[in-house]
Amino acid sequence: MSMTPRENYWKVVNHEEGEWIPIFWGGTNSSIVPQHYGALCKELGVTDYKQPVGDFGTVNLHPVLKERLHSDVELIALGAPRRNYLEGGLIEDAMWGFRMKEVGGYRVFPDQITPLRHAKTIKEIEEHPIWPDPDDPAYYYKAKERVEKIFDSGKIVLGEASYAGSPFFVYPWLRGMDQWMTDPYEYPDLYRHLAQKITDMSAVILERWLDQIGQYLDVLCFYDDIAMQTGPMVSLDHYREWVLPYEKQLVDLARKFTKAKLSIHCCGSCYALLPGFIEAGYEILNPVQTRAKNMEAWRLKKDYGDKLAFYGGLDVQRLLPFGTLEEVRQGVKDLIQTLGSKGGFLFATSHNIEPDTPPDKIIAMFDAAHEFGRYPINV
Repeated sequence: MSMTPRENYWKVVNHEEGEWIPIFWGGTNSSIVPQHYGALCKELGVTDYKQPVGDFGTVNLHPVLKERLHSDVELIALGAPRRNYLEGGLIEDAMWGFRMKEVGGYRVFPDQITPLRHAKTIKEIEEHPIWPDPDDPAYYYKAKERVEKIFDSGKIVLGEASYAGSPFFVYPWLRGMDQWMTDPYEYPDLYRHLAQKITDMSAVILERWLDQIGQYLDVLCFYDDIAMQTGPMVSLDHYREWVLPYEKQLVDLARKFTKAKLSIHCCGSCYALLPGFIEAGYEILNPVQTRAKNMEAWRLKKDYGDKLAFYGGLDVQRLLPFGTLEEVRQGVKDLIQTLGSKGGFLFATSHNIEPDTPPDKIIAMFDAAHEFGRYPINV
């Protein structure tokens, strides 16, 4: 190979054909769930791995695993203050004060335990005791030192703004999902105040973080899941009025500090929202859940292949856990042929790899991506 992973990435993400399709394994939503991480390590003979870290996907992947599975990326994520562990198995986030609960190895966010669920006034919002402190060094700890080391390796630098880049996530985790959907109509002033407060406080932290590392980033990820398996949670008009303005503030801020491509993570059937995502300024779609309604790879490539790059797509709901090894290999080949031609495709799973996935299929998947993802793509 004559290109570094970074050089190859920039050709591909700009809808050109590089040497190979970049393999993205290592982000918070393109990894493996923490409870299954140990099984994969054992399958590959890695015994010195650390306790997996991550609310959704493992972020501290062992370097031997990343090398064996052909990953072209290295992750740098915004830091966070240490969380508080409460009675009843609750975990309280020390950045925003939302609460999580451990259920079956996963962290869930029930509406009933959201701290601002019963607030009816702006005064009650302001009395919430936990808001981010931009001066907390935890957010920026050794950020520049770590990103320079990654940059010098030639790998793709994958930046994740975490909970300073997720206004939709934070709002329902503070108020409840049902309140997030009804507040614009029942309490519009409260909605605007809280949404803007989340955005403003995120912006201060995001700016300070990007001021240190923005020049080194190749991808910067934002997170706002607002879709289900069958379609968006809201209409495109609702998105444009009540969500996009807050996302765009953070996107516009990021653009001042980095030339990285900006990625939006939205699970499920977000096809109808893609015009809004493009308006907001996002350039990459993740995780490309191809089993969701209207999210077929051919449809996305045909309708938006010239406007968005696609990061993800390999089905973790049916194909990877339940397909045969040969079906997995063929599924990888088909996905690459559909999304990979003329660039614009970053290979990854359609979300984090789940515990029902045999480790040998994980290995077969990445080996197939490494084998078939060579340009020119034979369609």
